[in-house]
Amino acid sequence: MKYSKILISIILAASVAVIGCDRPSNKMENAEVSVIEANRDRDIAKAEVDSELRVYRLDASNRMTEYNRKISEIRTELNKETDLKVRSEHEARLRAHEETHRELKREIDNFNASSRDNWDSFQTSFNDRLDDLGDSLNNFFSNRRTTSSTSNTRTQ
Repeated sequence: MKYSKILISIILAASVAVIGCDRPSNKMENAEVSVIEANRDRDIAKAEVDSELRVYRLDASNRMTEYNRKISEIRTELNKETDLKVRSEHEARLRAHEETHRELKREIDNFNASSRDNWDSFQTSFNDRLDDLGDSLNNFFSNRRTTSSTSNTRTQ
């Protein structure tokens, strides 16, 4: 009887130990499943960012087309300017805006999102610069007059 209790205790302890431990093959299967899930999650996140980038590029392209139209309108107005000094100053400012426009176009065309953080950071920065360009073009003639009168007041 004494031996049977000991034997039963040993068998019970061994059973608990065997049941409680994962077999190496189970651990390997769990690791493989985790890798597959992580890859799937990464692919889904990448697809979401790529989709957002395509939509954003289309929107940015439309805005930049509008800015091209505004630049053409400004150029037409500058051709009517008879004061050569004013015309020259405006043309220099317009060339700077055109260069900014080209840089933004090149930047959006060449951007590749490597992560969500990278995309969010780029989008914020690009939006700010695109908005600044739009504001500058919308107020091209009014800003310059204000700046000229302000600088004249300061020098007096």
